[in-house]
Amino acid sequence: TSFVEVTNPTNPVVIGFLATKTSSSSWRDIKVYSDHAFIVSEASGHGMQVFDLTKLLTASAGTTFTEDAHYSAFGNAHNVFVNEATGFAYAVGTSTCAGGLHMVDVTTPTNPTSAGCYSGSGYTHDVQCVLYDGPDGEHNGKEICFACNEDTVDIVDVTVKSAPVVIKIYHYTDDKYTHQGW
Repeated sequence: TSFVEVTNPTNPVVIGFLATKTSSSSWRDIKVYSDHAFIVSEASGHGMQVFDLTKLLTASAGTTFTEDAHYSAFGNAHNVFVNEATGFAYAVGTSTCAGGLHMVDVTTPTNPTSAGCYSGSGYTHDVQCVLYDGPDGEHNGKEICFACNEDTVDIVDVTVKSAPVVIKIYHYTDDKYTHQGW
């Protein structure tokens, strides 16, 4: 993972690098919460690296960084989403939860802990989670995830991470790969 300062867009500066946890991979996904980057990769055994972004403020160009924490309860992951309103990360396309939602409490970023799993439709390629604030009073204030799968979109109440509840699974005509649902 490379960190580049682009304050002057015509003169970008490579601040530094964070090595992969395991092996090389052309795929990374990174989300930020509470001044920390959460980094996943499709590399086998990579897990989720946690990096304190405030270290970039005083680093010299070309610094080689080390991770501040590591979450190893899954190996590879295709994507990660962090709901900043709740402090939970959702790794998807992992080697756990049948590839579904692997939920991680990151409220203390350097101590990520397993929170739950949703595997109802198998492999999830991408996910978006929100605190629901809409016309359906039954779900107001609940954390709802939209899991984009190979042939469905699952809407799941993940308020209680250890016991997710399916609200609806949408199959659609001539279903194709649901890439993402942002």
